[in-house]
Amino acid sequence: MNIVANVTDYVKFLIKHKLSTNQWLMLYLLYTEKMVKNKQGKITYDIAGNVYRWQDKGKGWTQAEIQDLVSKNYIIAFKKNYTIDNQTIYGYMMDDLILTDKFAEIMFIDMEAAFEEILELYPDTMQVNGSTVFTKSGDLDKLSDAYHKAIKGSIHEHEKIKAIIAYAKERSLCNMKLDKFLSKGVIDPIKKMMEENYDSGGDI
Repeated sequence: MNIVANVTDYVKFLIKHKLSTNQWLMLYLLYTEKMVKNKQGKITYDIAGNVYRWQDKGKGWTQAEIQDLVSKNYIIAFKKNYTIDNQTIYGYMMDDLILTDKFAEIMFIDMEAAFEEILELYPDTMQVNGSTVFTKSGDLDKLSDAYHKAIKGSIHEHEKIKAIIAYAKERSLCNMKLDKFLSKGVIDPIKKMMEENYDSGGDI
């Protein structure tokens, strides 16, 4: 996810939602890993998947970390007795962890709804040499798909684009068609303007 590529955004996200990096990794893997039916007919995560790879060969997750996620309603799970290396342990098993909708709701966004928000926020028209030009003409389905790929379904990235549009509207910078505005050649310079204004103490 884009949020992981930006360390500052990632740290802010973890602080806001009171998650450790290890807990975030569990939630993300549970969201992305597929469960399969083994030879005994039991539904389990793919044995070659990253959930088991991290649990068995990496740091893994402690019972306290899992309990914390359960208490915060990120996961539904129940403790039970299970055996490891001939020892009976009372706690949570990876196969019994069920992700709630909470993580998806804070990480990802419905793309149809997201693009509708962009359409509502961006001005419908602009003036060119005294004539009114409609800013949203063209193939909106294609533009919606391009927007989806650009933000990778991230709520965080979507909110940043909305903030950029709001900033641009206040400064009459939405003077082009929406498809051009959403290109990196326009979005990135306006984002830089916002950051420089913020760093200089300006009101954004």
